[in-house]
Amino acid sequence: MAFKRVDKDTLPPRRWALKGYYGDGKSTFILAMHQPTLMIDADGRRHELKGSELYELSEEPSDHRSVERIQDILDKNMPGSGIRTIAIDSVTSLIGTSIARAMLDNAADRNKNKNQAWVDKAERMRLLQDAVTAHGSHVLWIWHLEDAQLNGIAQIRETLPETERERLFRSLNASLRIVREKDRRGVLVEWSREGPSGMVIWDEEGHWKGVPERIEAAIYGRGGGAKPTPPKPAVTETAAGPILEEAPRAAAKAAAQPAAPAADNVLTFYSPTEAVAWGVDQGAFPDAAAAQAAYDQLKGEVGPRNAKEMYAAWIDFVSSRKQRRRRA
Repeated sequence: MAFKRVDKDTLPPRRWALKGYYGDGKSTFILAMHQPTLMIDADGRRHELKGSELYELSEEPSDHRSVERIQDILDKNMPGSGIRTIAIDSVTSLIGTSIARAMLDNAADRNKNKNQAWVDKAERMRLLQDAVTAHGSHVLWIWHLEDAQLNGIAQIRETLPETERERLFRSLNASLRIVREKDRRGVLVEWSREGPSGMVIWDEEGHWKGVPERIEAAIYGRGGGAKPTPPKPAVTETAAGPILEEAPRAAAKAAAQPAAPAADNVLTFYSPTEAVAWGVDQGAFPDAAAAQAAYDQLKGEVGPRNAKEMYAAWIDFVSSRKQRRRRA
């Protein structure tokens, strides 16, 4: 037989999203990935990184911001190149310009069909995903976190809109976030396609050395049973007793809450859109509209405190509904 059997012990490619604040070390994380690495440098910072096996897509800066040029260059040069990782730093600069342009053109009535601008944006995201994943390499998608306020309440803003993050989901098998605790930094596994999440892998050796391998060990259970621990809130002793220190950033503050590691093989979702689609795939609903209506109703009845509680309730609901449909 000319076909090769798939090795069940081979780990899937690292198709990871990495987000964090400016200065957290997102770009230097690229050097800890499998080398050599090809950098699509939409942020214009590739010359700040010093790696002997770091390659650039093109010497022309505009090529790094054109989805069409990225596809053309990759299709021409990736076969036989030996590149093991493609890093997009950052996807915000690639897709964000399309969003801003569409908003400005629509506001100025330059687009006769205002919806077409958003269709074009969606197509650019699809084209970008297909271009960088078509060659079987590892892929690292990077975007930023920013502090923001909504109605006077502190928020964490992701520079890649939720719609684009959901589109990107089909190309990911893990979503990662850089967190800090005092003088150390680590990577929080927010979600993995395999199931386990909520762990923090600390950068113990510096320069993210060995961290990608430990992330894989945590996700795929290759760590000999040892799981990285979540960060703990810092405690300050005062005359009135111990108090929790104020986290310098909202991301660190959120990560400071102890989180029990998820059990292996526990189903979870990256977004409500995926949860609804899963309900349809399970045969519990005739179409997406019916599933979405049921999801919204369940959310109102349950009043979940977070996404994890909502997804757990949704899984139970879909499973019981599927059983009833089978008996009917």
